[in-house]
Amino acid sequence: MRTLEPLSRDTLTRQATDTIRRFILSEGLSAGAQLPSERELSESLSVSRNIVREALSMLVAEGLIVKQPGRGIFVTEFDREAVAPQIAVSVDYHGRNAAALSEARAAIELGAAGLIVRRISDAQIRRLEELNSALEENLRNRRSSIKEDIEFHKVLLEATDNQVLIGMVPLLIEHFRLTVLHQPSAIIHNPERIVVEHQRIIDALRRRELQQLRQALANHLHVAELEA
Repeated sequence: MRTLEPLSRDTLTRQATDTIRRFILSEGLSAGAQLPSERELSESLSVSRNIVREALSMLVAEGLIVKQPGRGIFVTEFDREAVAPQIAVSVDYHGRNAAALSEARAAIELGAAGLIVRRISDAQIRRLEELNSALEENLRNRRSSIKEDIEFHKVLLEATDNQVLIGMVPLLIEHFRLTVLHQPSAIIHNPERIVVEHQRIIDALRRRELQQLRQALANHLHVAELEA
């Protein structure tokens, strides 16, 4: 049985580079447009700032961006026709498939629902509310909410108090990372429905209603059917 091995630094750098390149083209950013800060990119891509710096250095070398100390990161004039072929993503890194990761994530969270609803503390529920409020504020201000979204689901797994399930957090992070790779607009655009769906999860947890929690999670994770 294969385990989820951590991606190498080189792979993470290439993945971050590809995602930022795809973001520039898919958003139609023109010369002079400013990119999110290193910190924001780090949070959106779920990688360290050092990885982001390496990715940005590669894009500087390609002539796509320029870093202006004290001002930020800006798109330069570049040949879109020459760059466009590079943004296609047909095979995921290390053969990982975004759909398979999504299925695994849903199976884990839905399967853990019983433990979550029984073991989650009031403090953890308050933490979920804080994260959802921060996520909502980021959406209003057109900032990435991926960091808060990941943390929200990490708290759910931590609430199980089961070290095996908590050990699945890297799978969760990898799922988000691949989602952004395929949908780079998520760096600044996230569905407003997330706030509402998170609140339904919180409400079910406050009431300790297992079936409501499972339904709220299924709707949030886009699982079409629930087994009885």
